[in-house]
Amino acid sequence: MKSSLKPNAPNKTDSYIPEPKPVTGPIEVSALYYPGTEWMPEWDMVEQTLPHVKPLLGWYDEGNPEVIDWQIKWAVEHGISSFCVDWYWNKGVQRLDHWVKGFYKARFRNYLKWYIMWANHNQPGVHSTEDQTELTKFWIDNYFKTPEYYTIDGKPVVVIFQSDNLDRDFIAEAARNGETLQPGEGLKRALELSDKMVREAGLPGIYYVNIFHGMKIDQDRHKRLAKAGFKGQMNYSFTTAAYHLAEEERKYYDKPHCFRYDLVRPGIKKWWELTATDPDLPSWPHLPTGWNDQPRSFERSLIIHGRTPSIFRQICQDCKEFCEANDIKRIIIAPLNEWQEGSYIEPNLEYEFKMYDALRDVFCDKPAEGWPENITPEDIGRGPYDYPKMEHLDKTSWDFTHDSQGWYRNPYGTGYTKNIDGCLNFFRTMPDRPAIRTRIKPFDAAKFKSFKIRMRITPNEARQPTGDEKITLFWGTDKHPIFTQNLLSTRHGITSIPVKIDGKWHEYTIPLDTCENWFGDINEVWLDPANLNFAWVDIKWMKFE
Repeated sequence: MKSSLKPNAPNKTDSYIPEPKPVTGPIEVSALYYPGTEWMPEWDMVEQTLPHVKPLLGWYDEGNPEVIDWQIKWAVEHGISSFCVDWYWNKGVQRLDHWVKGFYKARFRNYLKWYIMWANHNQPGVHSTEDQTELTKFWIDNYFKTPEYYTIDGKPVVVIFQSDNLDRDFIAEAARNGETLQPGEGLKRALELSDKMVREAGLPGIYYVNIFHGMKIDQDRHKRLAKAGFKGQMNYSFTTAAYHLAEEERKYYDKPHCFRYDLVRPGIKKWWELTATDPDLPSWPHLPTGWNDQPRSFERSLIIHGRTPSIFRQICQDCKEFCEANDIKRIIIAPLNEWQEGSYIEPNLEYEFKMYDALRDVFCDKPAEGWPENITPEDIGRGPYDYPKMEHLDKTSWDFTHDSQGWYRNPYGTGYTKNIDGCLNFFRTMPDRPAIRTRIKPFDAAKFKSFKIRMRITPNEARQPTGDEKITLFWGTDKHPIFTQNLLSTRHGITSIPVKIDGKWHEYTIPLDTCENWFGDINEVWLDPANLNFAWVDIKWMKFE
């Protein structure tokens, strides 16, 4: 990925970033890292909703090795020794691997370890013996034998987001071959296959960690996971459990999914007690970094408000005391930089280094010469590292004869967009969420009466349509924006009509002149082609008329 660092950027010195000065303590601190900002459209959603959280690195090019060197320096100087990085593979198709590629080009990579969190929330049927073999070979050939890869007892660590998906597909594969497997046995087969390949490659095997989902502890499930090969668990975030703690606070803003961050503190302490000492599958105690997914879920946001460095410091202290009392030597920050979901502690305009400093002060031993100085790119005249601004194209029609013509994916709705054979192509990943979006130069709504689209939607065999699916169009203006800080109402425009999901081309006309909010200067459009999960979408053209 090309760096966006401007060649004529001002430099007060010809020297590079100062060498990191790591600090450590008796408890190992790891952090979940989401490499989700592969271009400016991802940052754009944050800038529209939460501009005050802008990182001190700017709206940064996440694949730039110099950016990664800053991240490494700041992490290890605040006690973080490894990143657990979201990693995507779907039948050989990779995405969001720009950070890992940049990491292996970074000068300071020897200071930080990293390991895979396989985000395998893929459609049914994609996991198989053949695919697992190809996947594991890729891990061995590219990562596991590098000195930067994180190991426990010499074993490369692999965290798996959806263990149930592996179990489901390997059970189905066995059934096609006339074999019956019980719950957990498909998963065990998949993990043993990879473990065997790694041992044959000269390593002692894989150290598997499961991502815990939900609120309740299912001990039978934990036993199955342990039997399948998992050594531990971790949480990706602390939202579901925290939600159930806040009966009264959920009334805040008259929205059901809003509550205070200080309610997380007693909740997380209880959660550690329930999970970190589990005899079958102990969880790594995790430090919750909040939640506000308004940048992606403008209608269905979950917001944990009132987060402060002071409360985070208290949670860190609670965690340290819990670990000391239970002889636990490893914790996980969950997560470090989910900017689009409002879970972050990486240095930013909101708190600068205060979150990092709280972590360091609690978990690390202070050197005799004092803590390393917190310096920024601006302090030494380096940067900027921002992506180019997102274009607002002067368009009201799109023929997709080339590229995506200004339409970008919404990560909650689709994994990627591509131009294939003169069509915009993408894979629908989550129902009831807009899949793609564009920002445009404002045009007068009064000039147009309808929105037309030629589209083909092909269902996945595991998610067949019910006949009630709809195509939904969203639009915003300067007075009624897509994103609003007023959580009491949805003010942007929205309208839907029925859609056919049969793998055939159809043209649809969505009337707009009769819609209540179709007025003013339209400056942003979002599209949900169908509220059906795991469907393939091809769009030949679309236009306002």
